[in-house]
Amino acid sequence: MSIRKNYCSSCGAKVRKDDEICPSCGKPINDEMLYGNTRRIGAGGIGYSEITDHESFKAYKKFTGKIWAISIPVITIIVILASMFTGAGLTVGLLAGVVVFIIMLIVGLMIGRKKPGWDGTVIRKSYHRRRRDDGADDDTYTIFFRTDSGKKKSQVWKSHSGIYDYLQEGDRVRFLGNLGTQYAYEKYDKSEDDRIPCAACGTMMDPRYDYCTVCGCILLKGKTEA
Repeated sequence: MSIRKNYCSSCGAKVRKDDEICPSCGKPINDEMLYGNTRRIGAGGIGYSEITDHESFKAYKKFTGKIWAISIPVITIIVILASMFTGAGLTVGLLAGVVVFIIMLIVGLMIGRKKPGWDGTVIRKSYHRRRRDDGADDDTYTIFFRTDSGKKKSQVWKSHSGIYDYLQEGDRVRFLGNLGTQYAYEKYDKSEDDRIPCAACGTMMDPRYDYCTVCGCILLKGKTEA
């Protein structure tokens, strides 16, 4: 599946749909021109990255934070107006709006908060599909980890199987709590991977890329053979 490039894979700068050359670094946007016969396998390297405090992650969190801050009042107003138009009345609408506002604020704070990082191993994976009343499938993907200190951890994804499919039992991983995203899992040995995940948005990327072409964040890679 082809992923449209919003950002340059070489420098992370914003690019336009019809750009053939990055306006920032001057490198080709086309993979064939940029990488030629360079193999994808091996480009991910071995070892954990040392750039988890990169500026691109800070910019990403700042941008998503703004989107969330705008969404809270907009959705609150929509709930109030919807309650009024359905005949519930102003009082009920205001109450519903306050409840929605508080819930979204709490969720936003939880999403953005930093968590302690850890190193560990994938010990088990679990997939569950539930058929909703409207006939749609509700997929849940869960990975269980054991940290080096012996604690058990787990991560659940809803309808997003990228990291779930990527990580396998026995993989050594590092959870990057400082990034504050549910995709911030870096595998130690990426040398045999033809795709690696963006730790910010979770999109699976060509390991030859230096930056995610969807959100512009730098990709976490290990050392490669000289």
